[in-house]
Amino acid sequence: MRKLAPSEKTLFLVLCGAIFLAFNLISFKIFLNINQQLQSKVSALRTQLAEGRAIIMTAETLQPATTWAHQHPLPTWNNDKASAELLKCERTEAEKAGLKIIEENLLPTNTSSDASSVSVQAKISGSFEGLVKFLFALQNPTAWRAINKFVIKSDSEPTKVIIDLEIKQYFQTPATS
Repeated sequence: MRKLAPSEKTLFLVLCGAIFLAFNLISFKIFLNINQQLQSKVSALRTQLAEGRAIIMTAETLQPATTWAHQHPLPTWNNDKASAELLKCERTEAEKAGLKIIEENLLPTNTSSDASSVSVQAKISGSFEGLVKFLFALQNPTAWRAINKFVIKSDSEPTKVIIDLEIKQYFQTPATS
C-alpha cells in the first residue's frame, strides 16, 4: 500500500471528523427524543397520581358524610305519605311559629336513582322572628328536608314579612316485590 500524501491525510481526517460529528449529532438527537418521551410519560404519570390522590382525599373527606347518611337513613314512604308528611310538617311548624299560610301548591314528585322527593311551594306571612323559628324547625338535617327557593318581602304592616319558598322532602320509596 502506498503512503498517503499530506493533502490526502488532511482530507481523510476531515472526512473522519465529519462522520464522527454526524454520528454524535444523530446520537444526541435520538437521546433528546427519548428524553422528551420519558418526560411526557413522567408528566402523564404525575397527573394520574395527582388525580388518584384527589379521589382518595375526596373519599376521605366524604367518609363522615357517608357515615352520617348511614346512621340517619332516608324515611321510607310512598309518594302520597311523603306529600302528606311534608304538608303536615309545614303547617304544624308555621302554626308553632305564629305564621299564616297564604297559599300552598304541592309540586310533582321527582324520582332519581338515589332518592325521591316531593316539594311544596308556599307563601307565608308573619313576623320575622316567627319566620326564623319556622326555617330552623324545617331544616333539621335528620328530617331530610331542604329549602330550594326563598324570597322575603316586606308586608304592609311594618313588623310583618311575606315569604315565598319551596320546601323539598327527600325520601325512599318502599321496595316493590
